[in-house]
Amino acid sequence: MAFFADKFEFVELQVQSGATATRYFFPDLPKLRAKMIHAVESYTAATLSPAPSGNVVAPNTILDNAYIVFYTNGTQDLWRVPYFTLNRTQAGSDPFVRELWKLRPQSITWDKSYIELGQTPTFSANSSFCL
Repeated sequence: MAFFADKFEFVELQVQSGATATRYFFPDLPKLRAKMIHAVESYTAATLSPAPSGNVVAPNTILDNAYIVFYTNGTQDLWRVPYFTLNRTQAGSDPFVRELWKLRPQSITWDKSYIELGQTPTFSANSSFCL
């Protein structure tokens, strides 16, 4: 069954060069506040370069250990979704899936949602996670 989008919002989570945290919270996204989200997709450096801010997209060495926690309906029910599970663009050697990651329509509280890294990262340049 085809997926038809009525609206789209690009989400960029920026990280400063030299950052070593393992948890990065999304900013508040006013356009997505209290909206029912039907699908989420991620991007890699092979599919998007640079990010809209001009930052490089986080490298695969970091994305390999990246998980997304979506805070929905007052809980963290969508917990540790592997970043590459949301990447459906086949580009180079990047891991990908063939289907868009769809979910039951639900509201995501973005400023309580975050990307968690399984290992301490080394960001050698200003970088972005892109959804």
